[in-house]
Amino acid sequence: MRSRQAFTVPRMVVALTALLLAASPEPTPLSFAEALALAERAPLPAATALAVAAQRTEASRVSSLSNPQLVVEPGWRRSAAAGSGLDLRVGVAQPFHLSGLGTARRQAVRLETQTLSEEARSALLARRLTVAEAWLSLWAAEQAQVRVAEEVRLADEFRKVVESAAALGAATKLDVAEAATYVADARLTELDVQGVAMARRTEFSRQVGARQAVPVTAAGPLPEVALPAESRWPALRERAANLPEVTFRMSLARAERARADEAKAARGFQVQLGVAALREYDGAVGGVATVGLTPPVFDHAERERGTLLANAARLEGEGMEAAAAAASGLVLAFHEVEHSHEVVEVLRGTLLPGAEEAARLGELLFRAGDTTVLEVVRLRRALTQARIRLGHALADEALARMRARLLIDALDGSATEEATPPAPSFRADTSGAPASEGAAP
Repeated sequence: MRSRQAFTVPRMVVALTALLLAASPEPTPLSFAEALALAERAPLPAATALAVAAQRTEASRVSSLSNPQLVVEPGWRRSAAAGSGLDLRVGVAQPFHLSGLGTARRQAVRLETQTLSEEARSALLARRLTVAEAWLSLWAAEQAQVRVAEEVRLADEFRKVVESAAALGAATKLDVAEAATYVADARLTELDVQGVAMARRTEFSRQVGARQAVPVTAAGPLPEVALPAESRWPALRERAANLPEVTFRMSLARAERARADEAKAARGFQVQLGVAALREYDGAVGGVATVGLTPPVFDHAERERGTLLANAARLEGEGMEAAAAAASGLVLAFHEVEHSHEVVEVLRGTLLPGAEEAARLGELLFRAGDTTVLEVVRLRRALTQARIRLGHALADEALARMRARLLIDALDGSATEEATPPAPSFRADTSGAPASEGAAP
């Protein structure tokens, strides 16, 4: 068993990587760790993180008191005995809510901030998953380019061998034509693979928020990801409701209910306390105290509460749907870890060695005159396809393990303290083999 090792990319590396992507016309080598760090800088995750910071800043300034009311009442009065003149009344009144508006408002603000934090976690987790998939798909496409380029070289060498044999009368024109066709077909395959690599590169650029395809290459080995023992997987599946997408939906519902409580409290009993200063037209001055009461006789915020409570019920349903989807997603993620590893074992342990041996023997038999050009071409194509399939299978296995790791880490995230999930635990795989299972998560 290999112990879990935390892998954290410094912010300086992220900044330098972004600068290179924007400024360098040459392909920039980008490791998996650097690519995954760029997920946080993508537009949507970055914007949601800023939204959380802005919400927290404003939430700290929320007051439980309503604004005071200033009243100025100028007037004019005329009396036969005292003559005429101006009257002036200046007063200020402060309303106080007696139905718990301050508590309801603070609760609503707290839940709204938590909802934004959950949304930020959900957005970043989703973007880390898509960036990981984009980088691994690019890695597999570039590995396929290497394999196909090698096949083109070998096909051209084989064509020259067949042409030399034909010049000596040891091969026919049909053999020469088949060898030339093999070269052309390999070249077309190379062009197809180049197109796939460009598409993968463009998708990676989109996921990291670049406005155009950035010239990057998937550099370095595949990530080696530590996962908990299989015996712990059922317990992890039971906690699927803690994934950010689920908690985000449920937080939305709780925030809507808190807003409904706030609206009801705002229409509750309200008392207004105030003072006023008087100056009458005859020069007399004075002051009065005022007391007002607003009872909730007719308006109980039914209209606002109806909409908010209806939204809360709908969002709770969406949350339950998201919980079911999250549970299924975890089951599938753990299954993909096992399935992808089995595929790699078959390819690496059986198919590829067999294809390599068959291609080697086919060429020896051809040089001895015991087989045809067509058979050699078939065996070489099978070998190339086996190598390409192994590259894709290795990328799929790394993606399956990374997806499971990111989801497991997200189960332990706390949106009340951090707006982003923790960085995944992995290290560079220098051997090409997957990490041993059983390590602590």
